[in-house]
Amino acid sequence: MTTTQSSIASGMTRRGLLAGAAATAGTLALYGCSGNSGGTSGGKGTLTVAGQSDNLTQVFNPFLENTAQGLTYTSPGSGGFIYEPLVQINTVDIGHDLPWLAKSWRWSDGNKTLTLELQTGVKWTDGTAFSADDVVFTYTMLKQNAGLNLGGVAFATVTAPGPAQIVFTFDVPSEQLFTEVVSVPIVPEHIWSKVKNPTTYTDKNPVGTGPFKLSTFSAQSFLLVRNEDYWQPKAEITALRFVAYKDNQSMTNALVQGLADWGGTYIADADKTYLSRSKHNNYWAPLAGTDGIIPNLERWPLSDIAVRRAISLGVKRKQVGAATGSPPATSVTGLPMPAYTSQVSAQYKGVNFEEDTAKAEKTLTDAGYTKGGDGYYHKGGKRVEFSISFPSAYTDIASRVQVLVSQLKDIGIKLTVDTTTVNDINTITAKGNFDSTMGYPVNSAPRAFSYYYDTINPNLYYPIGKATPTYQNIERFQNAEAKALFTEYPKATTDAQRQQILDKIETIFVEELPWIPMFYWGSYGNWSTAKATGFPSPDNPYFSPVPNPVVALRLKPV
Repeated sequence: MTTTQSSIASGMTRRGLLAGAAATAGTLALYGCSGNSGGTSGGKGTLTVAGQSDNLTQVFNPFLENTAQGLTYTSPGSGGFIYEPLVQINTVDIGHDLPWLAKSWRWSDGNKTLTLELQTGVKWTDGTAFSADDVVFTYTMLKQNAGLNLGGVAFATVTAPGPAQIVFTFDVPSEQLFTEVVSVPIVPEHIWSKVKNPTTYTDKNPVGTGPFKLSTFSAQSFLLVRNEDYWQPKAEITALRFVAYKDNQSMTNALVQGLADWGGTYIADADKTYLSRSKHNNYWAPLAGTDGIIPNLERWPLSDIAVRRAISLGVKRKQVGAATGSPPATSVTGLPMPAYTSQVSAQYKGVNFEEDTAKAEKTLTDAGYTKGGDGYYHKGGKRVEFSISFPSAYTDIASRVQVLVSQLKDIGIKLTVDTTTVNDINTITAKGNFDSTMGYPVNSAPRAFSYYYDTINPNLYYPIGKATPTYQNIERFQNAEAKALFTEYPKATTDAQRQQILDKIETIFVEELPWIPMFYWGSYGNWSTAKATGFPSPDNPYFSPVPNPVVALRLKPV
């Protein structure tokens, strides 16, 4: 909803960048550089990318949170500019995923076996040949170190029958887990096998197979230079300099002033503040998910469905979305529209959220709530009041929340703001130490089922105080029927059977309202064509416009 935006401040996918990879208030004092590969420091062919970081340190371990990788908009546990995945999942042109280190794949044995054929002629940046052994090593390491498995990748076995083939087996049909399984960053066995503890390994000088490699690093920025021996046609741009800024506004200023060429941030009043400043400036945020009030269902008052229903009835979604130029959520299923229209069950096609403040208050009074002299509803001697937690640097979330504070006051519910840092938000939500949040920490939904799987799967429930390792179902939603349905879905063998199960899950979502959709969010992309062209756009929506290696490889210097 919110990945990692996931709602997504700076256009970052929620599981990714709220899982700590990218951040906010930067420490910008330079402390000297350390390099691992030489290369240009700027000039023609170099693009500057604006990102966010709380505390930029030279840690490139792709399986850890709060690392330098986050400045590249790379989610923890996912492939990026340096370390690559088997497949690039396409969240814009849904279903058209890109073969990467794996050139093809197939499911067999009732979707309990996944076989991937790997690219040949691939080398690590130190010149060592890449092989299937590196893939087996990487996934085995994740299986042996749960703390590194931020993507929640699950499988029974992984083997390499040959130097260019990988076979995964699963205990149950698992095609629905494809996107998580193939997104893992592959690391070199010849280096990582010598690491005593991968959960603390900093990986200061990363050796990957990707199109770029680390050149220089400082506390404010680092430079990735082109991999001249890349296995695909090498990038035409020669380098990417990633610069840390403290928040959305600082990033916007850099983009507006021409100090940055590419970014992935929300820009307030983009037409006036950014697009009008130069004919080269572009801004696009393709819809990637849904966001809203994400409650902790084990804390009152949001544990009471009457309160959740009253909120859903009382808010004006158009105004909430308009605070940041986001379209209001419409479908009661929560699925982003119109992208998933075909997967909405028949009974909910065209059924949208109702907005009726009088009905909202009646919902509360019917449930035994009474309005006090302070203008707020009470029950059992307690005022209907809750807080919403989010990183203070995410100014887009703050803008929406301010609208909600006023709207909820109008229906007798008090909402307070509880800001924190990007580094801390996931610790808070993972352990259940919050009333509600916005900017849900999961990725955009590459499939309709994954949208529900990430947000309301009771099989991913953890009690308060025990951290959810993959930041899924942080609401701690429990429902016996839903639990069974999520277990049954992988066993379905036809699209019709899968849709029947999805229909039932949608019904549970509508009736239980485990969280309250407010608006659709986009993957923010901001770029200038003054130095390079080839970025995705509404006219050529081949991939997400957020800084990523797929796009970088298509760019052509001006």
